[in-house]
Amino acid sequence: MTFFSSDLKSNLFRYIRFLFGGGLSLLLNLGITYLLTEFLHLWHMLSFAIALGCEIMFLFVYHSYVTFRKRGNFWLFAGVILFISGLNWLAVYLLTEILALPYLIAIVLAAGAISLLNYGVNKKVVFK
Repeated sequence: MTFFSSDLKSNLFRYIRFLFGGGLSLLLNLGITYLLTEFLHLWHMLSFAIALGCEIMFLFVYHSYVTFRKRGNFWLFAGVILFISGLNWLAVYLLTEILALPYLIAIVLAAGAISLLNYGVNKKVVFK
């Protein structure tokens, strides 16, 4: 008898793959946001919005081939991610403008807090 059921193991490994993809997309997001903010002198929230658009495309491909290994509905995925990104954007805004945290730290904190919701919705709705 094993300690974990195979379904629990499968979901745990899938969530780890999900987090890894999220980590890669976070690095992509941070890099784009930083470059646009520091070198093109865009407002950090505009830079962040542009980076989120790039992130949506990357994540759909990653989750289709790596995390869930099935083709999801791109438009549904984009809608879910835009909703999640709206929550993320709001969290970054509150953390930077109200709590005065540095924008890169705020992005990391917001992404971590929202990752479980994001995984659950994608697993149950987009890549079912």
